Amino acid sequence: MNKLGMITPYGLEERKKIKPFKASETNQLILELNSLENIIKSMRTNTYEYKEIGRIFYMLKDIRNSIKRCSEDGILDEVELYEIKCFSLLVTELKNVLDKLHLDIEEVHLNSLDKIISILDPLKRGIYTFYVYDEYSKNLKCIRERKRKKEKEIFTEKIEVKVSKKKQQRLDLVIEEEAEELWIRKELTIQILKETENINQNIKAIGKLDFLIAKANLSMDYNGSRPIISDEMQIHLDSAFNPEIKEILEKGEKVFTPVSIDLFVGTTIITGANMGGKSVTIKTIVLNLLLGQMGFFVFAKRAQFPILNFIHFVSDDMQSISKGLSTFGAEIIKLKEVVECAKTENGFIALDEFARGTNPKEGYYLVKALCKYLSKFKSVSLISTHYDGVVEENMVHYQVTGLKNVNFDALKYEIDLNKTHSVEVIQAHMDYKLEMVTSKNKVPKDALNIAVLLGFDEEIVDIAKSFYKEEE
Repeated sequence: MNKLGMITPYGLEERKKIKPFKASETNQLILELNSLENIIKSMRTNTYEYKEIGRIFYMLKDIRNSIKRCSEDGILDEVELYEIKCFSLLVTELKNVLDKLHLDIEEVHLNSLDKIISILDPLKRGIYTFYVYDEYSKNLKCIRERKRKKEKEIFTEKIEVKVSKKKQQRLDLVIEEEAEELWIRKELTIQILKETENINQNIKAIGKLDFLIAKANLSMDYNGSRPIISDEMQIHLDSAFNPEIKEILEKGEKVFTPVSIDLFVGTTIITGANMGGKSVTIKTIVLNLLLGQMGFFVFAKRAQFPILNFIHFVSDDMQSISKGLSTFGAEIIKLKEVVECAKTENGFIALDEFARGTNPKEGYYLVKALCKYLSKFKSVSLISTHYDGVVEENMVHYQVTGLKNVNFDALKYEIDLNKTHSVEVIQAHMDYKLEMVTSKNKVPKDALNIAVLLGFDEEIVDIAKSFYKEEE
């Protein structure tokens, strides 16, 4: 959301209203994606016009409070009338640019505000200034002429008593002028009130256009793609990435490994040791699904998914200190909500290392039970775990490749030469790609390998290895 560069106050208001589309709003989501696609195509071929749109956006002031005062029988002051005049002139400029672009997006259609311009620009000069002009009233013109005459008299008068008298006469004229200007501003407000519907529609259209352009810029900056919205309850992501983490890695001259995965109704398991990127993988999937549900292009080469009734993401960073709950306690509270949703609706459930906050034996049983339980619903469930033996035959099993294909002797030698950056060296050799494996595949023992690589005490490592052998 912070990357969305809206310019106008109306565009910022549109951002506040962002929410996922519902299953009953498929047509609206497709229309939103169509509009975004049109804007992106248009921006790529009409650079100058979009610079002009940006220039106009920067000049637009927020006139919503003034329009509201019109509707509440307030009388607009000169500043408000000036801002409404400027808004109307800028809308005319913007409308001329949009007419050339032929966007064919109903939501960004602008209504003519020529009536307001003619009201607030009686001299028809088309300049961005406003004054309660003499042309609004013969009486006002007469009062101002008399006032100017009186000011000349004051300037040339030498006798102090007469100066004081003329100043009082001028003050009376000022009061008359202010009363006449008030009447004129009241009449102008009444006339503007008749055009408030057109103004409000234009405000909404400008906000939508600003928002769409911001979404288009975001998509083009990251090579986003339009997601395919399907009716089938399955999710396909090809080379999806997380832009925030990708940028962090690129600053350190590292490469983000994109996520490619197919998810179906039932339970899918991702296994892999720590440092294998399971959490990043799940967050990347959740982020792209959520953006797609809200009418954004996604950060992936290709994506296909349905409109989901819910997306639940449960991870170990849910600890609620204020409620005095442990990580595990917070997970259980959240899981109750997840299960209730799954009983009545179809959606996406992501659990990242569920039950890691309890003892391993109980954690294993809870995860295995949860995987089995969630398989009976029509939702798509994705669970990452480092527990062995939770995958059953009817479940899809992905595994992080990790250090499986690494030459450990060569890697150990490299670490010995660069001990101060040993973790970075391991990360550089870690393969974060997902590969589909069978239910019988065990979690890679990368934790022990990493401990060896980082120079863990050999005696402890040998004891651990003996336990592995006993288990086998």
